This record gives sequence, C-alpha cells and structure tokens, in this order.
Amino acid sequence: MKVTIIGSGDAFGSGGKFNTCFHLKTEKINLLIDCGATSLIGLKKFNFEPADLDYILVSHLHGDHFGGIPFIILDFLRKERTKVLTIIGPKGVEGKILALLDLLYPDLIHQINSDLIQFIEFQTDKIEDFTDFKLKTFEVLHSPSSLPHGLKLFMDDKIIAFSGDTEWCENLISLADEADLFICECNWYKINGKGHLNYETLLKNISKLNSKRILLNHLGDEALENQEYFEIPIAEDGLEIHL
Repeated sequence: MKVTIIGSGDAFGSGGKFNTCFHLKTEKINLLIDCGATSLIGLKKFNFEPADLDYILVSHLHGDHFGGIPFIILDFLRKERTKVLTIIGPKGVEGKILALLDLLYPDLIHQINSDLIQFIEFQTDKIEDFTDFKLKTFEVLHSPSSLPHGLKLFMDDKIIAFSGDTEWCENLISLADEADLFICECNWYKINGKGHLNYETLLKNISKLNSKRILLNHLGDEALENQEYFEIPIAEDGLEIHL
C-alpha cells in the first residue's frame, strides 16, 4: 500500500499547503481520505488521475475536507469513466455534495451518468465491510453541524487511522489503537481553542496512542511558526509512505 499526502494544510492554506487530502493506493483500488477544495489541483500536481478513483471517504462536512468533490466530478466529463465512484461520509453527505455541485456548476449533475456515482452514509462506531476495505468511524469534537468523525480503515493487513478535525477526546485512543499509520490533526502549537488540537496537548497524551507511526496534519500559522520544536513528524504535500 502507498499513501500519498495530497494536501496537509488547514482551511486557510497556511504555509501554502493544499487542503486535507490523502491518496491510498493498493493493488486493487485507489481511495481518497477527504477531498478539500484544492484536491483536484493537488492530485494533478502529484500525477494522479482522478478518473482512477474508486472511493472518497469524507470525515466531516467542511469545505476544506469535502469541497473538492464537485471538481472531481466535473473532471469526469473530460474522461470516459466506466467504473463507479463511491463516496462515503456522514449523514447528509449526498445532499450536501449535490447542493454544492449545483451551486458551483448549475445543471452539471444532469450531464453525469448518475449510475457511476454512489453515496453511502457511514454508521458511527460500527465496523462496516465495503468489500475492498472495512471502516469504523468515531465521533470527535469539532463543529457539531459538520458531523465530525475520525476514520479507521482496515485494508488488507494494514490499519490507517485519521483523526479528522478535533480537539482532544478519548475516542482518539481507540481510533489510533494498533494503526500502522495514524494521521492526526494538530492545528496549533500552544493555543487552546475549540474544535482543534494543539501540539502540547497531543504530546501530553502521546503515550495513550498505540499506533506504529503518527503523522501530524492541518497545521495553522502558529503551529508552523513553531514546527522546529515538534518531535512528531509533520505531513508535507507530496510525501509518500509505503506500508
């Protein structure tokens, strides 16, 4: 399995980084974890073909995590797509994406073969089998209206976990447990604020996170200004991880 960080930034593009988006490739499938507004650009910059995607998983309904999906769909019009794209996300994911698509490109949905796009709402705290992988989702602490979740994927013999956007909560312990790779948000260095983690809090709790590898994501300006003090690796756009 190869994991490529397409986007490791926050909603503000701090540090010139793309919005959150991770590409997972196995022998069988191509999958995205989150698809922020800049994701189509990021995929093409790092030489990935959007039409090859089989799945997009959405952690929560904020634009820097799902706002790129209409552009992925738009790009399909340039290709002869023949396989289904399955989009998996929290309750209401289909309505939110189609409403955004219609707002950005009115009537575009009528030009797309709807049989080639499938929407599925995941069920919280339950392992679901999607044939190519299994998924368990955990509620986390972020803007409640965005329906925030952490995602834990079981693919072949590997476990990939992603915190989504969240402040510290006990569900992160179960989420990270036995993961080969745990990608965790770390929006701040010292600042305490709602909905996001800071590095000092994460460091205090690091012994509780039983994962083989941790990578920090979603750093804002204050965190980037202090990244020299980070002892945990920081995700960078374009980083490739082989598992």
